[in-house]
Amino acid sequence: MTVTRANSLLDLFESEWIARPYELYSRLREQHPVYWDDLMRTWVVLTHAEVAELSKDNRLSGARIDEFHAQLPAESQRAMAPLAAILKKMMLFTEPPEHTRLRKLIRANLSTRFIRNIRSTIEQLTDDLLDRVVPTGRLDVIHDFSEPLTRGVIAMLAGVPPHAEHLLEQWRGLLPEFFSQSDAEMPRLTKLREVFDENAEERRAGIGDDLFTQMVAGQLRQGDYTDDEVFANFLLLIDAGQATTTNLIGNAALALLEHPDQAELLRRQPDLAANAAHEFLRYDSSVQFTTRIALSDVEVAGKVIRAGESVALVLGAGNRDPLRYPDPDRLDLTRKASDHLSFGHGIHYCLGAVLAQTEIEIAMRRLVQRTTNWRVDGELGWLDSINFRFLRGLPLHFDPRDPEVAP
Repeated sequence: MTVTRANSLLDLFESEWIARPYELYSRLREQHPVYWDDLMRTWVVLTHAEVAELSKDNRLSGARIDEFHAQLPAESQRAMAPLAAILKKMMLFTEPPEHTRLRKLIRANLSTRFIRNIRSTIEQLTDDLLDRVVPTGRLDVIHDFSEPLTRGVIAMLAGVPPHAEHLLEQWRGLLPEFFSQSDAEMPRLTKLREVFDENAEERRAGIGDDLFTQMVAGQLRQGDYTDDEVFANFLLLIDAGQATTTNLIGNAALALLEHPDQAELLRRQPDLAANAAHEFLRYDSSVQFTTRIALSDVEVAGKVIRAGESVALVLGAGNRDPLRYPDPDRLDLTRKASDHLSFGHGIHYCLGAVLAQTEIEIAMRRLVQRTTNWRVDGELGWLDSINFRFLRGLPLHFDPRDPEVAP
């Protein structure tokens, strides 16, 4: 008799699912919306309502770096120790009161008003990049457009000087490095720390002329923050603002490539771009799930998560939950999807959400205004990860388009 193994979230590593995880999520959700995954050794939550509910539950903790690090083999623990020391000081991996204190470093200065003030700069960066490639009729959306766009914005926000901007090139993110047990980025982090320390005194005195100094100077005067804590959250700003947003724009472009009717809709109605940004985020988030550790027993959907057990909140599955979004596998730029899960919920809601939405809105509006008739120019590949949905590249042929001419 053949025994068939139950599906697992780990199946996302298989070639059958790596490019289309949402079909696997649907299959898993139909079997059990909340289930214990024996292979992952974690509870898996796949529905919008339960992911949103548990994201706000203070009985689940995001402080999970130490636990993951402790489970590694001794050699990997030693190799990952410097990166673990950085990650555990990021607000993303702390809980109150530490999380509240660290979040104050940046929170007030990523407001809607602040992003509105730098909007023209983002627009100019976008136009400059498109000016270079539109006449050629070819571009790689990742390498020629979204990555240099988000890199330019983050270099400005993080106060990375022009002589050091090359250190942000091809930034994949520290979490993929940590969870894949890679120390390849440590030399880059060492150089970034040297850059960070160059104006440490000016930053603490509040006299630096870069935006990062302006962002944190008030809190540095009022609070007791170590340089290591400030550096860790400087890196978090880069991680969240560059790697994830680069691929949010890439995934949005792929979605329009697969739904040309929606691309034409956005060309005809460019004012849809702000609403469309939410739908892009719902449809194909660059971060597919987040994990928590139960601090006490939690009951959800008739299951009991015991204290000490791990929980994977599958944002990508919740974003395609048919109980929340009718016809969830269809891209619909008119859909009202501002309650998507891609930025999380509760105290860990992404501080850079407004910035990311603005960059997606501007990038996709400008891209469809200036190009048409997209064709893939090569093979598409994905980062080998079950959590980070990052395209390795999105090469396109297209026809240049005059944005002043009506479609």
